[in-house]
Amino acid sequence: MSSRRMDLDNTDGTNYTSFSKVQPENTKKIVILGIGRFGSACAQGMRDSYIEIEKGQGLMRCSVLHISATKFMRLQFSDMVDELYGAEFVVYCGTHLPNYTRKLAKAMKEARKNTTDSMEFIDFSNPDPVYEKDDVSGAIDMYSALIVDSDGAPSVVSMGKVLDEEDDEWDARTDIDEETKPWKVWKITEVASLDVAGTEGTRRGLVYGAGTSKGEVPRVKMPGLVWERAPHEKADLIGEAHHRIMERAEIDRWYDGFALGFAVFCFTSFYAITRYSKDVNGSEPNEQIVMYLLDKAFAWTGLWMMVVSPYAGNMLALGALYEKFGSLPFMDKCVTLLSTVLMIIPCVFISISWVLWVFFRNYFFRGAERGNKNPLYQAQYSPDGYTNGIEGNQAFYHSMLVDMVTLKGETGNVGFFYALVHSFLGFIICDVAYKGYWFLPSGRLGWMFELSMVTGAVSTTLLFCVALRSLFGHASWIRLKPLYAYMSPIGMWFGVVHVMAFGAKGWNTLFNKNYHNGQMSITFVSSMLPACVLLVHHLMGTFGTKKRISSKTLWKHSMIYIANQDFKDICSKSAIKKIEVETQVPLDLLSLSSRSFKGV
Repeated sequence: MSSRRMDLDNTDGTNYTSFSKVQPENTKKIVILGIGRFGSACAQGMRDSYIEIEKGQGLMRCSVLHISATKFMRLQFSDMVDELYGAEFVVYCGTHLPNYTRKLAKAMKEARKNTTDSMEFIDFSNPDPVYEKDDVSGAIDMYSALIVDSDGAPSVVSMGKVLDEEDDEWDARTDIDEETKPWKVWKITEVASLDVAGTEGTRRGLVYGAGTSKGEVPRVKMPGLVWERAPHEKADLIGEAHHRIMERAEIDRWYDGFALGFAVFCFTSFYAITRYSKDVNGSEPNEQIVMYLLDKAFAWTGLWMMVVSPYAGNMLALGALYEKFGSLPFMDKCVTLLSTVLMIIPCVFISISWVLWVFFRNYFFRGAERGNKNPLYQAQYSPDGYTNGIEGNQAFYHSMLVDMVTLKGETGNVGFFYALVHSFLGFIICDVAYKGYWFLPSGRLGWMFELSMVTGAVSTTLLFCVALRSLFGHASWIRLKPLYAYMSPIGMWFGVVHVMAFGAKGWNTLFNKNYHNGQMSITFVSSMLPACVLLVHHLMGTFGTKKRISSKTLWKHSMIYIANQDFKDICSKSAIKKIEVETQVPLDLLSLSSRSFKGV
């Protein structure tokens, strides 16, 4: 081993002070790569940490070497080995780990070659599966680089454990000496910079690993973290990659729901302003746009967002029914034809919002594109279950309708947000200065407007319960059915009646040029879409028409489909898969459980 370097180029202020081979008896060395905010916080926490020597045999303080990851990877190989020599843990807090795994793994193996100390790798990096998708497999690539020799074959180290057939866990072989002990790679998630620094008390750090046994966690004891092993079925590194990708996909679904809500709000705002502004088709001064006119848009958007999922479900059901229309019973044919007529109005009214949604989501999710084909509208399954069976415009419209259906939780909550804003504004606007015709000479509301207020309050209360349940997450269908099967549609109907009671008496002037230049009433346009959608939904449910198409293959939401494809790409491109093909060593022998592929 070459002699220790005493100084390095210290242009960035990083502490490059080297350590001698002989460590103080009461300390264990930890090398932290990364000097950003998280890396600096991690170094702070590690300086107050302890390392467990043996299970129950005591603790030793940590001596920390904190280095810039970029500058460290630019060092000569011998210098890298010098810095890593004697380290119990190499902690990575930088970025672009897959670019450095081969060089870093080679240096770690060389540094551990002439010592009896163990050396483990901890990956604290937190790459975004969309904008940093090439970094997600960093820990996987690091482990595969550590357990293979330079010729690409599994090293003796990687075979240092055997699988116990009874409990599916690795047991250490007694004939493996210290020099060939297996490598351990840890991936820590759900922690922030303040957590690792230990400035806010104790937090949980979720632990994934490779080369480890069931329930095992890193031996380093950080004051701000309590290690918690991930669920056993997804406790390996591939499981972490899958969890990360799918978790981001769930967040993307919320972005998609907000994009749809904003598209609807843009249309409703434009319609309300043009109908009531004195400069277009109304008599209201422009000073009233900010609250009085936009309140109409908030209410309208909330009502429509509650039913966009049932709307798309009705459209998909009609498409599937027409595919087998000739074999349908007579009553189902009648229901299909009547439903088609009822869905004409919703299709016309929502068309502009639909186009705006396509524009917004295409722009927002442009970073997820693969090649020249937008993945948001890729075909997933043919009627026979094979991929790419539906192409062109059919796949485009089908995927968008599927996305609307599968966003029922997100769109419902977004809709409730707009409805709740309308409820607060309604307390202000329900005043004779704004709504003089609502009030009788006695100063009280007329009966129609009292009905509107009551139904609006009941609708908000019922939908508030549904929204809370949706935000809490999934539960058994026994718990959810009273909310989603009964309370949700009842709340929607109360919302429809709330709107109709305001303006139904004036619908006889819908196309009269003397009233707002013939621009239709907002109460009519906003209430007809949910009313028709709910009527079709109940009609098909009453006669059991949708049961005729229950065998149809279900598509995933586009963001979930993209996430699954990204995960499969990581698996296929991983060096672990390459080793399995070249050496016929199955993934289980690399301590990466095949159970991680479930649910893909």
